Amino acid sequence: MCAGFVSKHIERDAFLPKQRDILLENALNDLSADPDVLAIYIAGSLAKGNDDHYSDIDLHTIVIPKSKAEFLKAKRDRANNWGDVSFHEDGNPYSPYVVTHYNTFVKVDSWYHAPEEIIPSIWLKEVEVIYDPFKIMSPIIKESQRKCISRHRMKLSIGEESCLLLSMKPTGPL
Repeated sequence: MCAGFVSKHIERDAFLPKQRDILLENALNDLSADPDVLAIYIAGSLAKGNDDHYSDIDLHTIVIPKSKAEFLKAKRDRANNWGDVSFHEDGNPYSPYVVTHYNTFVKVDSWYHAPEEIIPSIWLKEVEVIYDPFKIMSPIIKESQRKCISRHRMKLSIGEESCLLLSMKPTGPL
């Protein structure tokens, strides 16, 4: 309940995490069986452990470079394999992602990357690797965390710690 709001879908919503787990398992089974998939990781609230009933799945798949175009072309079909689809948000067939809404009211944001696109950054410091047989993600995540730790940290008003990356150039006398 939030400010007097009561959901009419409490019973349905209680099953959303289970439905999300099923979709994630289906996606992992499908993608990890493909020999062109090098690694899979999740990001966002699921990876950080602060998810709620309504959290989506931010799914990132690293594929061999020569197969990336085929993965992008088939990204909707691939997502259709994971569950009963309501619709896809995807205006550009060449974009590296597709947002898929399932009939279970769970959403999956699927991203496809070539290995050279995955570089250390603050965005990779809090991901969860769920498939990495070639160990390509470990050094990138370690470097992402190291870079973040070496920067200043600030407390946000919500109490989370985050890296503050500043690139300041003097433009005149101080």
